Order: sequence, then C-alpha cells, then structure tokens
Amino acid sequence: MLDTLRSIVQEVSAATDLSDALKVVVTRIRNAMHTEVSSVYLYDAEAKRYSLMATKGLNQDAVGNVSLASSQGLVGLVGSREELINTEDAPAHPRYHYLSETGEEKYYSFLGVPIIHHRRLMGVLVVQQQERRKFDESEEAFLVTMSAQLAGVIAHAEATGNITAAAKETTASKEARFSGVPGAPGVGIGKAVVIYPAADLSSVPDKLADDIEQEIERFETALIAVRRDIRSVGQKLSSDLRPEEMALFDVYLNMLDDRALGAEVIV
Repeated sequence: MLDTLRSIVQEVSAATDLSDALKVVVTRIRNAMHTEVSSVYLYDAEAKRYSLMATKGLNQDAVGNVSLASSQGLVGLVGSREELINTEDAPAHPRYHYLSETGEEKYYSFLGVPIIHHRRLMGVLVVQQQERRKFDESEEAFLVTMSAQLAGVIAHAEATGNITAAAKETTASKEARFSGVPGAPGVGIGKAVVIYPAADLSSVPDKLADDIEQEIERFETALIAVRRDIRSVGQKLSSDLRPEEMALFDVYLNMLDDRALGAEVIV
C-alpha cells in the first residue's frame, strides 16, 4: 500500500486543477482497494450541503448535480461525527438516504471517512461495494490517509477559488489567504515562489556515480536526517493536529524505511 499511496500523492500533486485531482483520487483509490465505487463529496459550509464532485462507479451524470443536506444520509453522519463509518449493509442503516440519480442502490458495503483540514470539515471520501462485508483495518487506514492528503488539496483549491470554478465552470479569481501551522519559532518575511510545472522525477537524467559506496553513504545519511526532521515536526504539531493528520507522519516514516525507499534505491 505504501508504493500505491506514494504514487497517488505524486499524481494528485501533478494535477492541473481540483477537478483533475479528484478524478485521479477516486480512480486510483477504487483500483487500489479493489472496490466498485469511490466518490468524493465536498461540503459547502454556507449552504450546509454535500455535493458529489467526483466518482468512479456511480452515474457520472450525477457529478455536480446531486447534493445532500448536512443531516442527510451516511455521508452527512460521517461529516457530523467527524469520524469514519464502516458498515456491511448501508441500506439497512437508519441514516441511509437513497439517491436515485447515482445508481447506488446495488451497493451494500460502505466506508466513509471525513476530509478535515486544520479541524475544519472539507468533505467526505467514500468507497462502496456490492458484496456485503466490513472493510478491514488496513483499508480504513489507507482511506483515512488519503483523506488527509486530499484535505490539503481541497483547502488550496478553496483558497484560490478553484472549488467555485469546478462547481460553476467559471474562471473568476478571488483573493487568497492561507493560514498555516508553525513548524518552527520566529517570523520570516520574503517572496513566495510558485514552482511550475510540478517536479517530475522522470525528467531527472540518470548519471553513473564515480564512487558508489560514497553515494550510498550520503543517501543513508540523508534518510536518517529526514526521519529525524519528520519526528521532530510531528512532536511539535502533535497538540494542533487531529490523530488522522498525525498518522501521516507515520506513513512518511514508513516510506523512508530501509525496507521501502531504501530497498528501491539500494539493490
């Protein structure tokens, strides 16, 4: 799952806009989890409604045209509780709300997780399946991790007006303001630089190393330093972030493990 997660994150980061990013997410999640449906519902705090903004498995005509009140359905329940819901028989749940436009009546298994950014609800990420079964803990962890990654993408799109553009097919711009979480004490003032296009590792040329042992030593030293930095930042932010967001630091550390990234580089 780590390789899959890393691949999805890279693809989402390279997406040109929110609509493309959401399409990547629902497609790759469905393939990775071997489910029949993967969908993203975005929450409009002013209207207090969830809109279906991307899906792989439900009717495509419903995208952008179907919405739920904040108190409706299992999606609304996930959002109001701000915690995941995993059930093997969604239609039997007392909060189930049938949306005929989506064609979801044949799907029983339901796993939904909230998409939260800085303690603010952004939407709900859902997977569904016809077979009646409960999704296991590894599947829950994978979807929670993906929701945390997606939260940052949605928050950026919201700040830059991309969500409005995706929903209303307009390119109207708006003032953007970003509120961050400090990772170190002090104040920094300077120019912000947007790197475009996104970094593409495939464009980095392959070069033969003059001293392989030295290069391996430098790589291993870099891994140790990055792990140390990630642990340090995680400890500093532990009181400001939700457990789901803190879980990302463990995911990054696992990616940097000698058996993961290390094994791919040093053969």
